[in-house]
Amino acid sequence: MSTGPRYLAVARDLKNAIQAGRHPVGSMLPTEVELCRLYDISRHTARDALRRLRDEGLIARRRGAGTTVIATGATPVFAQPLGGLDALLQYARDTRLELHGVELDTLGEEEAGDLGRPVGEAWLVISGVRRAAAGPPLAATRVYVRADLADLGPELLEWPRAFSELIEARTDVRVARVEQHITAVPTTAEQARQLKARVGQPALRTVRRYFDAHDRLVLASDSIHPGDRFVYAQNYRRDSGGG
Repeated sequence: MSTGPRYLAVARDLKNAIQAGRHPVGSMLPTEVELCRLYDISRHTARDALRRLRDEGLIARRRGAGTTVIATGATPVFAQPLGGLDALLQYARDTRLELHGVELDTLGEEEAGDLGRPVGEAWLVISGVRRAAAGPPLAATRVYVRADLADLGPELLEWPRAFSELIEARTDVRVARVEQHITAVPTTAEQARQLKARVGQPALRTVRRYFDAHDRLVLASDSIHPGDRFVYAQNYRRDSGGG
């Protein structure tokens, strides 16, 4: 272990283990007593090392519940700017969708609730994993295309940009507004398998609904992003007249 204050050396060693995946997000770190035995340190030194990791945002500590890893400290694989429609479209342009399935299907109760459409309504459903140029998968994604646009299916499979851009290029349908809902969820077993992640790992779920000028739903997507691979970023400027 490197020189310097003992607690900093222990904190660095634990941080390296977290970033190497030996203590993945959601797992429990050794207790203070276990750290004392592992590193031959005092309880006070162990506590200071854990405090350092907590201050860096890597762990969360709860009395009686232990120490949980909540982040790796590594830069996420992909940063999605929050902004207008162009910012949303850029995500599709900068990544690629690795397709797992395409079928004309009817909406189940949960899907219908997410899309705000009737149960049993037919939609073209495209499922897959979205990837950046390098690194692990960014998201497990399901895309819903209105049934009357299903003829675009074969071309959608080869389209390298946002699906909404193809719809606008081939039809007279224009996207007038997009709703986006972001929630924190744990990954399911199937999502963990697709994403090469851990079951229960914290993730961001983004549901986007694309509406035309008549406020009719044209397109929707439902994506699960592991929390350590994706971040939403936005810059704010003070208004010139602000106090």
